[in-house]
Formats: sequence, C-alpha cells, structure tokens
Amino acid sequence: MKLLFLLGFAFILLFCACNNENSDQVKQVDKNGSIEVSLSTAHIDSAKDLLTTHYTVWRKGVKVREFDKKDTVPSLGQFTTEGENDNGDIKDVNVKKDYEFFVTVK
Repeated sequence: MKLLFLLGFAFILLFCACNNENSDQVKQVDKNGSIEVSLSTAHIDSAKDLLTTHYTVWRKGVKVREFDKKDTVPSLGQFTTEGENDNGDIKDVNVKKDYEFFVTVK
C-alpha cells in the first residue's frame, strides 16, 4: 500500500515538474506603468552590425514616449552551413552569424 502511494505521489510530482507552460512569459504589457523594450540587429557590412533598441514607455494606459537607441557593433563573421533550395538541391552556403540576446532586469 505504501509503495502504491509513493508511486502515485512520484507520478504527480513528475507531472507537475514537466509542465511546459512558461510562467515568466508575459502575454500582455501592463500599460499602467511599464517600459516595453525590443532588441534587433541588422547586418551593415562584413565588419559591422547595427544594434537597435526600441523603447515604449507606458503610464496610466497612455503611450508617453517612444524612441530608439542605435549603435554599431563588430560583426561576428560568417560560417558555412548546408542550405537547400526549392528544388531540394543541397549546397554549402556562407551565412552571417547573428548575436544572441540575454537580458538582465533589476
């Protein structure tokens, strides 16, 4: 009986731990007082990329201000990977590397 209880309890814990729902992900911005930020990059040339940070400031449901900050950063270069065209032909192609974004909020 104890074994059955322990197995059932372990199954419930496993089921709860495997929940794929991301509780940290925001579905809608709180527009009563928040700053919405989006980050993007664009390749300028072989040596430089453009980093754009877009800000939207919300207060009491009204968009107070919206602005962009732009900066150039060194390009990460290129790498070779396999690519497939519409006909199914596979070919090695050079692709520019993209930056990854990691955001820390305090």
